[in-house]
Amino acid sequence: MGLGNDLSKFIPKDFGKKKKSIAKQSSAVETPRTEPSSAVTELTKTNVTEPRDEIKQSTVAELDLPTSQHVLLKRHTKAVSALAWDAPGDSIVSGEHGPSINLWDFPTMDHTFQPFGTIVPYEGQQTRAIKYNASGTHFICATSAPRAKLYTRMGRAAGECKSGDMYVMDMRRTNGHVSGLMCVDWDPQRDSRFVTGAGDSTLRFWDTERMVQEQVVVVKTKQRGKVAVTACAFSASGSMVVSAQCGGISVWPSKGPFVRPVQHVDNAHSSDTSLAFVPASEHLFVSRGDACVKLWDVRNLKTEVAMAEGLVGNESIAFSPDGTLLLVGLGSGSATPNSEAMVAVLDSSTLNEHRRISLGEPGDVLSIAWNSTVNQIAFGLSTGSIAITYDPALSTRGAMLGITKRSRTYVANTSTGPIITPHSLPLFREDRPVSTKRRHDKDRADPIRSNKPSMPVRGHGKGGVVGVNETQHIMKSIMKDTMRDEDPREALLRYAQVAESDPKFITPLYKETQGKPVFSEEVDEPEMKRRK
Repeated sequence: MGLGNDLSKFIPKDFGKKKKSIAKQSSAVETPRTEPSSAVTELTKTNVTEPRDEIKQSTVAELDLPTSQHVLLKRHTKAVSALAWDAPGDSIVSGEHGPSINLWDFPTMDHTFQPFGTIVPYEGQQTRAIKYNASGTHFICATSAPRAKLYTRMGRAAGECKSGDMYVMDMRRTNGHVSGLMCVDWDPQRDSRFVTGAGDSTLRFWDTERMVQEQVVVVKTKQRGKVAVTACAFSASGSMVVSAQCGGISVWPSKGPFVRPVQHVDNAHSSDTSLAFVPASEHLFVSRGDACVKLWDVRNLKTEVAMAEGLVGNESIAFSPDGTLLLVGLGSGSATPNSEAMVAVLDSSTLNEHRRISLGEPGDVLSIAWNSTVNQIAFGLSTGSIAITYDPALSTRGAMLGITKRSRTYVANTSTGPIITPHSLPLFREDRPVSTKRRHDKDRADPIRSNKPSMPVRGHGKGGVVGVNETQHIMKSIMKDTMRDEDPREALLRYAQVAESDPKFITPLYKETQGKPVFSEEVDEPEMKRRK
């Protein structure tokens, strides 16, 4: 029996709760997708050095980028791989693809921009990461060696981490890394705590007060064997740590437990990855690898929040102080560097590219550091130079202090005037140093020149000298043992006459019972018998 059309429309075809998404789907379909205008597209492809029209100038003003001028710091001979500002922005530390680390102090610099010191943590080891603590009093240096080194802001060594035992299979049972370090980061809430990642599949938390290991995290992946932890970063509150290894990303609680990560995603990138949390954010962070940048939320790592592609270069990223902009260093992706260093400026919330900035110098951008106090940006280039950009209207102090400061010039006085002190001429000068204090102190330290007597050796002795105490030393100098120098026969005959006149030992004992001794009389033998 068939139903009419008027009745069939009142009979329900399905049951259950219906989704009210028809209106949204229809509006999404009806809304056409707009392509970016030609003006905006042209803006993203134009660098700062080219002539800009009124639209581009307004865009630069809206971004508030301190990139109108720059200075160059030239001291490294290899590519600059690591940069770190201190909190006030008065000094910067730079490391290269080599063992040298340069220390720059802007208040004491002149227009030549020379570092005030150079340190070498480990000879022949490449510098991979440098980080200042929140207060700017110390910085930690991670090299290709398995031990991180702690320095004060003046470059004095303040501590060194221990290295582990490479023959121990369980990485939880050793007190340090057994492979070269890859990354390092400070706890934003504790100046005495930092984390390091290395090529032995571990993250290790350290205490700078005792320079001991607090906790260890063993990272496990689907790949067999040990993998390198290429990046690690603390959240703004220090409650979480994000690590990148073998293309995957893991989220760990900073205070444990470390049995398994809170969140994990595999194949986030196909190559080495760098990480950075959005400033003042507890959940959002970005990762860079395989020519793309991704925005993640630690509460859900199944899919990325946003992604930007076509950003070829090293894994160098840095946020603006307010966290609205993201700087991405660009490179050629080959052994031949770019003829002009470029930096891409992205929106940190959507990863949309605003523009690309040219630094006006050749090379690839390998490291970026943006200081919020002085509002200046430092770029480490593959040519060994450091470009620090600033804007006189937006920046303060920092590298601007040494621009107008001239170096001191010393003019040697070559004129021969009247001789006032004739005895200072070489003809009358005595062959002795002007100051004898240093030589006097040196002579006093020399036991031979100062005729210092040798002190008695206490204890068991050392250096071939038998140790004695004070009493033995005094008695040895007073009483001499001459028994070895005397003849024993003469020593006995010395007491022969005394023993005969006053016998005290054997003779008085047998005096009453012993008879008179009878000795044989000496008889002369015949001469013939003597010859026999």
